[in-house]
Parts: sequence; C-alpha cells; structure tokens
Amino acid sequence: MKSYFVLFALLCCSILCGQNLEPMTADSVLPVKKNLVKFNIVPLSWGTGSLTYERKVVGRLIAGATVNYRPQSGAPFKSTLQKMFESDESGDDASFEIDKLKYSNFSFAPEIKLYLGKKGAFNGFYIAAFAKIETTKINYDYRFDELILLGEDPNLPLTGNIKAFSGGIYFGAQWHLGKNIYLDWQIIGGNYGSANIDITASKNLSAEEQAELQDFAEDLKDSFDNIDYEISDKGIKLKGKMPWAGLRMGLSIAYRF
Repeated sequence: MKSYFVLFALLCCSILCGQNLEPMTADSVLPVKKNLVKFNIVPLSWGTGSLTYERKVVGRLIAGATVNYRPQSGAPFKSTLQKMFESDESGDDASFEIDKLKYSNFSFAPEIKLYLGKKGAFNGFYIAAFAKIETTKINYDYRFDELILLGEDPNLPLTGNIKAFSGGIYFGAQWHLGKNIYLDWQIIGGNYGSANIDITASKNLSAEEQAELQDFAEDLKDSFDNIDYEISDKGIKLKGKMPWAGLRMGLSIAYRF
C-alpha cells in the first residue's frame, strides 16, 4: 500500500505542476516570454526615435503600440525637398524655403498583428492593422513677396499645430537571430486619415497688407475647401481640416522577454 500511495502522490504532483506550465510551441524555445520590445533604426535618418512594445495575446495574434518622437529641428533631406517646390518653368526656388522650416512630432500607434506562418507568433511573415494619433508643431518664416512691393517686411512668422488621426495596414517579416534577439523588417504599408490645422502668424498688418493677404487667402481657399482664415491688424489665423497620409516602413532590432 505504501508504494501505491507514493505513486499516487507523484502523479498528483505532476498534474498540478503541469497545469502551471505553458505548453511548448514552435514559435520559440522559450514560450513563456510573451513580450517584445523593438527599436526602429530607419527613422533615425530623419531625426526620429521609434520604440515599439508587443505582447502575444493568443496563438499567432499580437497586440502592441509604437511611440515616435522627433524633437524640434530642421527638415531632413533639404535639397531633395526643396526641388519639389521649384518652379518647372523658371528653375528658381519657389517662395517656400525649406531651410526656414522647423518642426517637432509625436505619435502613438496601437496595432494588432497576425503572423501567417506555421512557426507561430514572433516568427515569419505577418500583416498588421494600426491606428495613428500624432501631433506636429511647426515654426516657419513664410516669405510673402507681394509685401515687398508695399515696402514692408515680407516675412510672416507662422507657428502652430497639426493634429492628425489615421489608420492603415502594413506587411512585414521577423526572424529569430539567436537567444532573445530578433530582426523585424516592416516591408511596406501606409495610413490615411485627416488632420486639424491651427496656424497663426502674429504680426501687425496695415490695411494694404491685409488686402494683399486677403487675395492670397482666397487662392488658398480654392485649393483647400475645409480651411478657414481670419485676417486682421494683428495677423493671420488659419484653421480647418486637410487629408493626411503616411508610409510605414522600417528595420528594427528586437528583444524578447
């Protein structure tokens, strides 16, 4: 009887212990590690830091969020961007001067991700859906050449915020490099939505200056139907909505824990 009691006790212990262990799966040699943190090195080229946290929910389904932050500084790739604003006819630079633009950006993007391969979560190809909330603060001295004809300072100091909400999808692949280190390639994706703009130019304006700016604002209204403006002797205010879009790409080093 004593031997049967010992065997029965061992069996009970093994069942109880087994209930506390997560079953082994093909996605990792350490299945209890359901968390992943990753750093995207691609946005560094335009001065942005990008950090992502992910957690395995069930099976091949992952939930996570990405935070991006760019401190206020000049625009990247200035020569390339400036060419986009050059006049095709004259070859001269347009009134928009990229060197005068400074901006900062913060965004938060929750997402869900589904891995498509047999290896399970954190391995192989995946598709992800995400939402993105972002705020961009801008500072720019706009040169309004028409004011030169009036003998006035043509620079208008624009400051303001652009607050956007968008959603999208992207595709990628992730590889286990060894131990707890992974490589994530966000191949291609995009997001689309709308943005609320609130921009002001605080400057004392004469009646003649206001009239010139009124004509400019009317032209702007023709291009952007949902933007309203207010011109007074204290300056200019622009408010409204505009379409907002972006690309999603990257190459990240990840750590699983």
